[in-house]
Amino acid sequence: MAEDKNMSVHNLVMEQCKQINLTGVSEVKTFDEETVVLDTSKGTLTIRGENLIINSFSATSGDLFMQGEIWALVYAGNQKGAGFLKRILK
Repeated sequence: MAEDKNMSVHNLVMEQCKQINLTGVSEVKTFDEETVVLDTSKGTLTIRGENLIINSFSATSGDLFMQGEIWALVYAGNQKGAGFLKRILK
């Protein structure tokens, strides 16, 4: 039960665009040296960069540590507020 609660908490700490510590990661969907795609409790996270390496990932705790030259972080899905924008822009 405590593990489920930890999986729902999503945190991201990036240090000098060189390394990232993440919590709340449920799955590593794809990865290579330029793109890492993760399922998190807040939606799909795509990380782009160069020489990206996943140093460690625990599917049990949802913790992930990676390094490389990080250029972009993009979230998709599970986004609240999109409905509000749609209503305004109609």
